[in-house]
Amino acid sequence: MQKIPTIFDRDWEGNRGVIDKLTGEYDFENAVATEKVDGTNVRVTVSEGKCTDLEKRRSPKGKEPFYVLANKDEPSDKWIFKASEVLVPNDAPDGVWEGEAVGPRIQGNPLGLEVHKIILFSLPLLQETLLRVDNAPTTLNELREWLPNQPSAVGQNCMIEGVVWHWPDGTMAKIKTKDFK
Repeated sequence: MQKIPTIFDRDWEGNRGVIDKLTGEYDFENAVATEKVDGTNVRVTVSEGKCTDLEKRRSPKGKEPFYVLANKDEPSDKWIFKASEVLVPNDAPDGVWEGEAVGPRIQGNPLGLEVHKIILFSLPLLQETLLRVDNAPTTLNELREWLPNQPSAVGQNCMIEGVVWHWPDGTMAKIKTKDFK
């Protein structure tokens, strides 16, 4: 998975916050807006409802792959392996899916979860149900006011990290609450 672009450009010479200039021509009318889940990005291979391969995202350097296999013997991978025992949805179809590993011992648990799991955000089913965000504004000022007040559908008593828009051709763009700080 390539890095998802932010919908607004940044003040690169100042505080790096977003400015009121779109980074592309986005047709928001034909996009599905979803909750951006705050965890560790992973890619899983699902076979018969179980995770058979687990990869973690790495920032590419030169020819290094974007995802690398997670290693059960690596202490830093312990909790994403624990998360891979519970897939959301639990009836995920066979295939290779991107998702977010979340839970008590991952990224400080900003979602306040009691169990580790992987939320397969690349599944269209989740984009249309659990993760879908209806009526997300698309202007800078509206998003600045709206984002900090949106409860998470995934987390416990917390707000969303941001919004990701998905277009039918696979294009995605995002905005995070912290982009405004």
